[in-house]
Formats: sequence, C-alpha cells, structure tokens
Amino acid sequence: METQFSIIVIGNGLIGSAAARYLARESDAVALLGPPEPCDWENHDGVFSSHYDEGRITRIMDSNPHWAEFAHRSIDEYPNIEKESGIRFFYPVGCLQGPQTRMPGNQWNSLQNEAARHKTHAEILGKDELEKQFPYFRFGEDNAFLEKETAGYINPRKLVQAQIRIAQNRGAEVIPETALDLKQNDSAWEVQTDHGNRYVAEKVLLCTGAFTNALLDEPLPFMIYPRTVLFARVDKNQLERFQNMPCIIWDLEPGFEFSDMYLMPPILYPDGHHYIKIGGDAPNSLTMDDASKLTEWFQQGGSEDHARGLKEILLDLMPELSDSEFHHKPCVTTYTRSGYPFIDELDSGLYTACAGCGLSAKSSNELGRIASRKILENHSGYGKIQSQENFEIFKVPDSLNSITITTQHHKTALSAEA
Repeated sequence: METQFSIIVIGNGLIGSAAARYLARESDAVALLGPPEPCDWENHDGVFSSHYDEGRITRIMDSNPHWAEFAHRSIDEYPNIEKESGIRFFYPVGCLQGPQTRMPGNQWNSLQNEAARHKTHAEILGKDELEKQFPYFRFGEDNAFLEKETAGYINPRKLVQAQIRIAQNRGAEVIPETALDLKQNDSAWEVQTDHGNRYVAEKVLLCTGAFTNALLDEPLPFMIYPRTVLFARVDKNQLERFQNMPCIIWDLEPGFEFSDMYLMPPILYPDGHHYIKIGGDAPNSLTMDDASKLTEWFQQGGSEDHARGLKEILLDLMPELSDSEFHHKPCVTTYTRSGYPFIDELDSGLYTACAGCGLSAKSSNELGRIASRKILENHSGYGKIQSQENFEIFKVPDSLNSITITTQHHKTALSAEA
C-alpha cells in the first residue's frame, strides 16, 4: 500500500509533534508518523522515546543565551497550545538552581544576566530563606536562584497529545507506525513501516531522537548517553508538606557518583501514586552508537548502580524519604559537539531535528517551529558573531531573532527566524 504526502514528519515525540503542528498550519498533506508508547517495555523490540513520562523541567533561566531564548519562546506558546488543544500540560511550580559556589566559571553571573534580559520573576535565596521556604530540603550554606511563573514542569505526554490534537485539527494525518527504512526515489522519499505500508513524500523530517541514525546511510555525529532516573513514592501524609516544592537543578559536591542532579516535585503518575523523580549526569556514563543496544537498555530497565547513586543523593537532600518505596527507569540523552541540536537539510528534501543535548524538552516547541521554517523557507544565516573550537554561531547583531549554527564536524544549520 502506498500513500502520498507533501511532508512526512517521522517521530511523534516532543519536537516532531511541534513541527507537525506548525507545518499543518501552512502546508497541505502533512503526516506525522510514529508508534504509540509501548505497553510492555521488557518485550518491546522497537524504538523508545524519553517523553514517556509525566514530568520534565522547564525554565527560561539558562547560562547559555540561545537555549534561554529557545525556552522563552516555547514557554510563551504554552498558553496558546493549552487553549487550542484543551489539554493542560504546564505546571509553574518554579525552579531552583544552584548552589552559587558549585557553579563553574561564570555560570552564576550568566544566569543573572539571562534572568534580567528575559525579565523573569527570579530571586536569589540565601541559606535562611531556603530553610524557611523549603524546610524539607537539606541544602547547606549557599545561595540559589528561584525562577517563578515561567518555570516548573511540563507533562511531556500531555504536551505531545496537545500538539498532535492541534495538528490533526489543522488537517495533519497521524500514522501510528514505526519507520523501518527510508530511501530516495527520483524526487521523492519512500518510508517503509513495520505495518508493511509505504509512504511517499517530497520532504521528510526526522525527529527520531537517539534512533535517528538507524534510518540514515551516513550517521550523524551525536553521542548517545543512556540515563537512569529514580522515583521515590510519596505517601498522602507527605503530600501536604511538599505542596510548594519547586523543581531543582543542582551541582553536587565531590564524593557523589554524579556531577549534578535534577529533581521533580511529587507528580501524579498513571498508577495513582505521586512520585518525586531524580536524575543527573554521571561523568563515567558509557555512550552508545548502536540502536539495538539502545533498545536493550530500555528493555533491561536502566542501571541499578546509578539508581543506588541517585538514592544516596536524594536521601542526602531529603532524609525523610528514607522509608519511601523506590524504583528506577531508563532514559536517554543525545549530545552534539557544538552543544546545539542538528536542524538542517541533510539531503535534497531530507531534514532532521534531533540531538537535544539534554535541553530540548523545555524548548521543544521552538525547535519544532525552527525545523518547520527550515523546511518551508530553507533560508540561511545572517552574519558571524563568534567562533569556537567546533562550531560557529551566526545571528542578527543585537538580536536573537535569527540564529544559524554550523559545525565543522558535520554540515548542520539551525535557524530561528521569528
């Protein structure tokens, strides 16, 4: 069976669903192709996605001005997406970042600068104020930034549902199948799926995350880092005490297996229980470059060693959770040498938007919009402003209305025209 479209977006996660929504607004015959979330992870031999969860941190404040801008634009769109879809996904519980003395280089000053530039509702809290507002945390003597109103968490499952609902209402067709093969035939691209169907389109956008290279003859040079996240069950008696808990991004002292951690407040999960989630970066984490090994990682449920390390960090911060029930799950992040995602035309009519460098959830709407503009307009950069070892950044002077990033390692460009 063959069906033709003008544009096929492969990958129905956070970036892909956002791109489909924007493309469907301006183009006919748009399809969004991707499988539903697997019910049985241990026996699922297809692709996985990290948006299979109830909580991802979102905030504007970032020491990198471009990532701060991408997040700001995405967060500005949250009310519009919620209103048009009728689905709530954003919870502005705030985000605490610190501590000041552990932040490398000029990161603390950069956070202050970005907070001022974006006019965020942010304040610096010292030891006494931290203890007063959040008595259940044990931080020690240091300062932290608290961003309110524009920070908190998104429900990634709900955000994807919202983006897809709007895309469908705009005429996009949703295809719940997995792409197995992609090839060019004359001026069109053919996509073969696990259902035995064949779809043809003039343009294809790959938003397939860590599984992108499984569909490419020439792999993109991103690094795949398997991650583990830990969940602590919160009982009903604790919920009221934790009701004002913000999200946290925290650099850790030497002695822990992890260099930093992030933490989510109690969130209701489909099993009817509330969980606090913690994750982080372990410097000794192994990388993967094979899709089959990545599938095995999800099937096997993550690292028990990393789960034990995360439990140690969590109980050091919140000792009263010592009697909680714990479980862990696998996750994955993808990084580029430049620190920015690949958003570019890889071949005639073949595009990609992938490798979010651990920051794409909060910025996914803007990254999807950028990818859609790249497809619909395919324009380039505007003027070089700085050069670094592995990449160059271009933008309009004194503005972040347009950015193009090119890496020396692989052709790629990222345009963010307003």
